[in-house]
Amino acid sequence: METTEEPPQPSISAEWSLDPTTHSFSSDTSPTLTLSLTNHANRPITFYNEYLIPSKVLAEGHFVIFDHTTNKVVDQLKTRFCDFPPPSKIHVPLREHMFHTLYPGRPVSFTAMFGRSSKSPPRPRLEDQQRQARGVDGLEIGHEYGMRPGEGWGYIRWWEYGEKRGVIIPSSGKLDGREIAYKRTKTPHPGTRVNVEALPEIRFSCVE
Repeated sequence: METTEEPPQPSISAEWSLDPTTHSFSSDTSPTLTLSLTNHANRPITFYNEYLIPSKVLAEGHFVIFDHTTNKVVDQLKTRFCDFPPPSKIHVPLREHMFHTLYPGRPVSFTAMFGRSSKSPPRPRLEDQQRQARGVDGLEIGHEYGMRPGEGWGYIRWWEYGEKRGVIIPSSGKLDGREIAYKRTKTPHPGTRVNVEALPEIRFSCVE
């Protein structure tokens, strides 16, 4: 019986940045957090992005913010996302926007506002105020901070070699939306990890 050899695992590296690194609370907007992924294989890779979305990783509290002024880890507001499958009779469309192709040596960037909400300007934490932070929102004026990668993110569950269009509409027919979103153990290949733990600390500060 002929067996199909499993293709090599992808080699994907990550870089991140924060702009600007000095946040003024007189600004109406939060700094922009950018996460860039680079494919080091010799062919395109298309992956389903669940655990490398900066806004989601920030909301779930997987970035560690350390206050270098007080030498303490900042208490962050954490949101837990629950994604339960709808009843079997309900059609689940394929979330095509969550598929991204990484071409060899060409970084792809994902961005998010480094704050609580894009609809309201971030506010500082006042002295003796008990307020959990999210990004710069809830941090203290005059303090120096560092952001480090935490645990629980950086995993790619579903991936395939090839470009997006050919991957989501293979010769056998279009991928099944319910299967992709909810049958987490049914994937073309074993999942892979991006080594986000190696990301360097980003130093930043907050001023009035």
